[in-house]
Amino acid sequence: MQRKLYKELWGMRFQKMLELEEQSITAYQALLQEFKKKYKDETKLQNDFKQLISDEKKHAELVRTLLKIVGEQPDE
Repeated sequence: MQRKLYKELWGMRFQKMLELEEQSITAYQALLQEFKKKYKDETKLQNDFKQLISDEKKHAELVRTLLKIVGEQPDE
């Protein structure tokens, strides 16, 4: 029973992490678009935003992997 509970709790935690990572990706993409309109010549900062987006996508993929691992664990 306890193993099943921990599996469920970790699954919930990782699901929340995935939601937050995906929200961050969307937010950074919106900021990048807004930034591009206002500061067309600031390519260094645009690249920094792009790197942040790339990092968040990697984080989201890692969390998806963790969710898969948790889901594959036996309940008992």
